[in-house]
Amino acid sequence: MNRVYVTAIVKDVPSEEYSRYIPPMKARRMGKLQKRALATALKAMEISGIGEPDAILNGTAMGCMENTVQMLNALAAEGETMNMPTCFMQSTHNTVASMMAIYTKNHGYNNTYSHRTVSFELALQDAFLRLRTGRLRTALVCANDELTELQLQHPHFFGQLEVHNRSEAWMLSVEPGENPLYEIEAVRVIHQKGAEDRAEIIKKTL
Repeated sequence: MNRVYVTAIVKDVPSEEYSRYIPPMKARRMGKLQKRALATALKAMEISGIGEPDAILNGTAMGCMENTVQMLNALAAEGETMNMPTCFMQSTHNTVASMMAIYTKNHGYNNTYSHRTVSFELALQDAFLRLRTGRLRTALVCANDELTELQLQHPHFFGQLEVHNRSEAWMLSVEPGENPLYEIEAVRVIHQKGAEDRAEIIKKTL
């Protein structure tokens, strides 16, 4: 069984840094979440020195809410004849992971987990098990969510789920590299009747 190391962690790259990673003409066609998620992922790849991971996984509780709301508002106003293909394509939960793969020309394993508060941990668990068993050598695992005006104005629509603006990218590898942050020993998801699922990441400092 392989050991699994975290070689880079990047959180919430600020908008001032986007132009370092995304050409302005391409950024114009992306929503706020897509830009932040892509810049965060690309910075993690840069820091780790892994330009082409074997897999890209994303965890998201609510997906690309901004684009989803735009599409539904247009559908309500214009009916089924509305023409907004970009908002439709960018409204799905797997938009972010797919966009990362397209932008980096990555043809490896690509998956999205959407399971409320443990979405990121489930994506991490998937990558961890594949790395442990030798099916992957490297994996980029991300967490991305956004808080929209609709969520702020109508929190009751979303039940007990709390969503925050978040973009986080972890680079995992079976090779420790020069400066590994720590080793992951296990990722556990705990299901308990009547309570929100929770997760724990068992890490060993190196």
